[in-house]
Formats: sequence, structure tokens, C-alpha cells
Amino acid sequence: MLRSGIVRSSGRRVFSPTIDKAAVPGRVRLWLGVLVGAAMWVPSILSAQGLSQPSIPFSTQGYGQAIGEVAGTMVGSAYGQTVYVGAGTGATYDISLASGWTLPAGLQLAYPNGTPATGGTLQSATGFLITGSASAAGQYNVAFQAISTSQPSLIDSAVYHIMVAPAPGSFQGSVSTPMAPPPSNAAVLGYNPLVLPPGTLNQPYSASIGFSNGGVQSVALLTQVQGGALVSAVNPTAPIPGLVIGSGGNASGVDPVSGVVAANTTASLAGLSVTWSAASNAVQLGGTPGIAFGGLNNPLVLQVTGTNTQVLNYNLAVTSSPTQIAKAYGFDNIRLGGGILGTGAGQTVVIYGIGDVAGFVSSTNPNFANSDLNQFALAHGLANFNTEGGPVFLKVDQYGGTNFPIGAPTDPTEVPQDIQWVHALAPGANIVVVELPNATVPTPNIVQTWPFAGLPAPSVVTSSFGGSTLNGPPSSYSPNVSYLASSGDFGSSGYANPNVVAVGYTQLQTDANGRFLGEASVNGGTMQTTAETFQSGGGIDTGVPQPAFQSRVPCGSAAPNPVDTNYRTLPDVAFNGAEPSGVSVYDSYINGTALNFKSGGANPLLGGGPWGDAWGTSIATPSWAALLAIVNQGRAQLGLPGLDGASQLLPALYCLAGSAAFNQVGTSIDQTTQLVSALTPGAGTAAYNTLAGLGSPVANILVPLLVATDVPEPASVALVMVGLVGMALRGRRRA
Repeated sequence: MLRSGIVRSSGRRVFSPTIDKAAVPGRVRLWLGVLVGAAMWVPSILSAQGLSQPSIPFSTQGYGQAIGEVAGTMVGSAYGQTVYVGAGTGATYDISLASGWTLPAGLQLAYPNGTPATGGTLQSATGFLITGSASAAGQYNVAFQAISTSQPSLIDSAVYHIMVAPAPGSFQGSVSTPMAPPPSNAAVLGYNPLVLPPGTLNQPYSASIGFSNGGVQSVALLTQVQGGALVSAVNPTAPIPGLVIGSGGNASGVDPVSGVVAANTTASLAGLSVTWSAASNAVQLGGTPGIAFGGLNNPLVLQVTGTNTQVLNYNLAVTSSPTQIAKAYGFDNIRLGGGILGTGAGQTVVIYGIGDVAGFVSSTNPNFANSDLNQFALAHGLANFNTEGGPVFLKVDQYGGTNFPIGAPTDPTEVPQDIQWVHALAPGANIVVVELPNATVPTPNIVQTWPFAGLPAPSVVTSSFGGSTLNGPPSSYSPNVSYLASSGDFGSSGYANPNVVAVGYTQLQTDANGRFLGEASVNGGTMQTTAETFQSGGGIDTGVPQPAFQSRVPCGSAAPNPVDTNYRTLPDVAFNGAEPSGVSVYDSYINGTALNFKSGGANPLLGGGPWGDAWGTSIATPSWAALLAIVNQGRAQLGLPGLDGASQLLPALYCLAGSAAFNQVGTSIDQTTQLVSALTPGAGTAAYNTLAGLGSPVANILVPLLVATDVPEPASVALVMVGLVGMALRGRRRA
């Protein structure tokens, strides 16, 4: 049984969870202590005062004014929007669209006097003009970039949201919904007549599109496949993952070849209903969608063709929300000392990325109000970065400056979802994104030379680019820091460093409120936009000897590692990340780029809604980083440093193998043709395997146990921590 034990470490007595070898096989019981006295909470929330970063302010209102928004326009109308860049002190900048972003067709970037940009760049300018006449209606999120001509290492960006209404008399659709919009920025967040609003998995969806100035000729439900072609969303050879067809499937009423929905009938896609009424010249969407979709990875396009052959594309995005995921894994019930809700407050999470993500700027930056991170936080009611005592977000280059590695990153959707999901599950944590020009982290690295006196040094470092960014020598890792990396979405990423927690991904099933219903690892299926085969990365690395913490699973038992006894095995842990159970991400690249870099074809979502389905180990890894920020928040309350990855965190995780701290995941699933709902509940559990590792976290149990790792005696502290474990166990519930 898992119990509290007093062991010696470096000559001092410590409280540490151990495994009783005499435990009854197959059953893990947790020893509950009695909480004696109230734990004293020492506030460690960072105040942003005094923390600043050089920036280049953008504004539609004048130099030194708030960033503002650009005016809307109409197809065929002359447009002219001035944006002021800089503080009006005479400094000049080279200004362009950020790499990969595009203006609405018919609009162009020009000098304030109207002279068009040469080669796409305005040189030595103090502002710019968006001019021309737009030719396609929609919502366009566009990122602009400025480089100081006197200080080229000062680079900054800003996002503007351009709403283009259809021309009078043209065939057009108008979207309406009874679903409640966010309390602020509703139009920018996809609640406007031009785009379909985002939906939430397993919750009712309702929206309608009324068409005017012509009839509807056809309605189709399409997805994009490798090479860029649009095909039926239920095409047998390339369906959206989880959109099962055929006998026993969850899709009906859609032609498998053309994707066409017949008039005056209702098509159903995993609970989402689509009805085209010829009499009312409208399309109604309803039902309760049971799988996630949308965005550049697995687009679901509602394509409407008018009798004049004009084509309108709408991005359908349905995903799991932060509230649902927090509920499913127990984040909503994590209690630290004094009953404080765990949020990661006072901790700093570093995210390594490759290339620049122009849709994100630091929270200290005047351009932050229009940034994607701020939109995501507003949409989901998360902690505000610009409030006293709130968290701080910084985007820096590899040395802590603003000389960002401009140019399209390896995957421009990768880092946005890392940032948003650390914030979603640890809303009180500070986040610092370190943008690298390539996969090599410099030595010494920014974690070791931490340059921000006003910000706590990081206790968690995460990378969703896998081992390429973290496979360094032992000297590249800092003590008392927890490191995480993704294990791979299409098989192993080749990452097996024993200093780092390797994270795999699963397919999760919840109800509308996020109650946990089931989980399976991912081993099979095809991503339609790239034709790659899904598999939560794992296996055996014969180049890395097996670390001691993996030799017995669980530690202290007689059970050897069930996968291999000689070499490092992975992943270590897992978290939700399958496309059918993917999560919400707000990314301006979705509706602001003309090219879908995933499929290699034209982006059918250009001018559509900015929401997408984020998935893979790129969601699982930052979610675990959020959990560890909360763990280290609890340790900070006790005056202790963050968990050291190699000597504390990984050994502690393996000591908890098979315990109630993990959802054990053994059954695997073909992501394209299977859903967790089709599996026998609770079947196929395993203490450890090469798809889900030890399993996914039951956070309200796991966090207090990890907080308790190597806690120094006196016994009063140990009793407090054991009491916290007891509180967590008593609080564990799925309802």
C-alpha cells in the first residue's frame, strides 16, 4: 500500500511516499493522516509592477494612444485605415505583415501617403495604411510586424481584426445564434454575422445562417486532405478522426463522395445536426456534438453554394473547454495549504518554441489587448494578466530580449496552444515563451541565467517540439526545475532523456460538465490533412540505459518494468490530446493565412472563425506543465524549492504507479474509426505501457502527494501534508 514513510536523504529526515511491499496485490490503499492545525499560507503571487520590456506600440487612434481596432469595411468599398507605429518621437521602423499572414483579398499594405509597400515591406516608416477594396467577406485576423531601424534587435507585432461585410445585392449569409456570447469582445471571438460561433463538446449547439439575394443550390460538409483538396467529411478514405461512418457509425445524411446534404433533410455528424431548408433559404445547426473538430489540423467546412455558383465557406469548430478538462482531471478540486485552490500562482513556466509567433506579445506590451492570448482568456473567463497581483506573460528571444527569430516557425500552431493551455489549467502561473531560431538550446540557457529580477525563476520548463529542444547534456538542466517534453503524435519523437518527463496523449470521454467517463490511449488512425498515422509516442530507447526510477513499477515492489528491464522506456505519463476529444484554441493564424501548411493547399478557413481544435502531445505536455506549476505552488507555501525532475519528480511518479493518483490507461483506440464511448468502461487498465505511460493524472490526489515529496520533518509538517492527501482523497469525485 502507498503510505507515508520517513526516510533519510543527504543526512536529513524527510517525508516521502513509499510502497509497502506487503500490500495486498491489485489494491492500493492510501494512509490517511489527520490534519492538525491550519497550514500557514505565504502569498507568493507576483506583482507586475516594475517588470517591463521594450516594445513598439501600434495604435489606430494616434501616437501614444491605446492600440484600438481597425474599422470594418464592405466588399467593393474603398478602404483606408491608418495605423500609427511607435511613440511619435521620430523613430522609424520596417513594417510588414508577419510571416504567413495575409490581408483580405483586394487590400494592401501602404505608406501613410498611399504608396504601396515594395516587396511587402515598408522601410523606415512611422506607420502604415491598409488600403484598397476587399473582394471577399469574412473575419480576418491579421498580424503586423515592426523592426526598429535604429535598433534591429527590437522587434514587435500586433494583431488587428478586419471585418469585411458582403456587398449589397450579392449572395450572402447572415449568422445568428441564441448561444450566449462572451461578456466582452464578442465579435472578435466569433460571435458576429460573418462566421459560425465556436461550440463546446457534449453541450447543445445552435446557430442558423439565413441567405439572401439568391437561393441555395447546395450544402456540403467537407474536410481538407493532403494536397489541399476538399472532400466529403465522411469520406471512407479520409474522414475527420472520430467521425465514424458505415454500420454502427455516428454520421448519416451526408453523401460519402460529395459531402452534399440533401435539401429538406437533416444530416447528423456525431450528434451535430445540419438541416438545409429550401423553403426558408436557411441552414440550421443544432444538436449536441460528441466529437471535436475545426481549425487547420482537422477542418470541418460547411460549404454553401448559391444558385449563382458563388461559394461561401464556414469554419465549424467544436472543442472541449478549459472548464471541462479541469473537471475531468480534478484540477477544479486541488486544495493546497489553508484550503487555497491550486492555480500555479507565484510560479513561472518556461515554454520553448521554434520561430516567432506574431499573434502573441507580452502582457506588459501595449499591443497585448488585441493578442490571441488575451482573446482566449476573455472567452473562457480566465485570470487577467493585467490586474494587480495577476500573472505575467512574456515573449522573449533565447537570451531574454526582443530579437525574435522572425520567419514562419516550424509549426505556427504549436506554441499558441502550449501558451493557452498552461494558462487554462494553471491560470495564476506566469508564462515565459522563449523563442529559439532552431532546435538547439544555447549553453548556458535562459533558465540558468535568468535575466528577469522581477519575475520568479522558472520551476517548470516544457517543450512540445519533443526532444529536439531539450535533449542536452546533464549540465543543461537546472536543479529544482521540472522538465517536460512531448513523446510524439505519430510514434516516438525519439525523446528519452532521463531528466525529463515524456508525455503521451489519450482520447478522453466526458459528459457536458466535464465528468470523467473514460479514456483510451491512441494507436492508429490517419490524420486526413497530412496522411500521417496517429500513435501516442512511446517505446524503448536502446541508447539510454534504464534509470533507477524505472527499474521497478511501482518503486519498492518486486515488479520489474513491464516493457523493458535494460533501457529507458516512454512515455512516462499521458493526458487528453486526441483529435476527437481535442481542446479549444484561439489562433489568428487559422483565419489569417491563405495557406494551410498542414495540407499544403489553400486554406478554406481564411476569413472564417478563429477557433480550432488543438490536440496531440502538444496539448498533453503543457497540461502536465500546468499541473506541476500547481505542485510547486504548494511547495512554495512550505518554503521549499520546486521539484527536481530527475531526483524527485520522476522517482515520485513511478512510486505512485497503479495508485489512485492516476487514471490507468491500457486500452488503445484507432483515432479515425473508434471512440472511447464504444469501449467497455474501465476495461484495459495497466500500471504502465508505451502509449500512456503511468496514465493520466487525478490531479486533486496527485498534486498533494507530489507536494509532499521530500518534505522535511518535524512531524507537524508531515502530518499537515498527509492530511492534505486525505482531504484530496475524500474530495475525489467524478460527479
